[in-house]
Amino acid sequence: MGSVYLLGVAPLVDFYQQRQAQIEDDRLLLPRMAALTAQLPALRAQISRLEAAARTRKVTLEGASDALASANLQSRIESIATAVGAQIGSTESLPVESRDGYRRIGLRFAVSGAYETLIQLLARLEEATPPLVVDNLQIHGVLRRPGLLQTGPTDIALDAGFDVYGFRSGDKTVSVVP
Repeated sequence: MGSVYLLGVAPLVDFYQQRQAQIEDDRLLLPRMAALTAQLPALRAQISRLEAAARTRKVTLEGASDALASANLQSRIESIATAVGAQIGSTESLPVESRDGYRRIGLRFAVSGAYETLIQLLARLEEATPPLVVDNLQIHGVLRRPGLLQTGPTDIALDAGFDVYGFRSGDKTVSVVP
């Protein structure tokens, strides 16, 4: 009788208990799944809005040629620097490179200003539209004459050098005749 129980009844009781636990788990999961299903139309609408916004967002520099795109980039960065109070010491054009259907336009800047000013400049460059890439960032402290009072760490004058890259669509080529 004991062997019949161990070989026949015990596995059936164990199977029944496993199925009962699975049904209870499914019962607890059902309200969560219903809530997620109710959110699905709103999430699909949000995806559509975000995709439409991404299609209309500018991702490349404007300009009929690399030189015009570089000039537009330079004027944008100069206006950002002026807005935050940074002083641009010099600007240098970097060679244009073709990359996967785009033209990479680059400029090298030498900038000076207070720590907070440089941080604001870099933050605005990061948030810029079309997107810009800051590379080769170097920040150096400026030596002051002894005897000048320094009121705080934000008053420290800094010099920074960095490269800024933007991308121009590669299919907009203009032939220049010398």
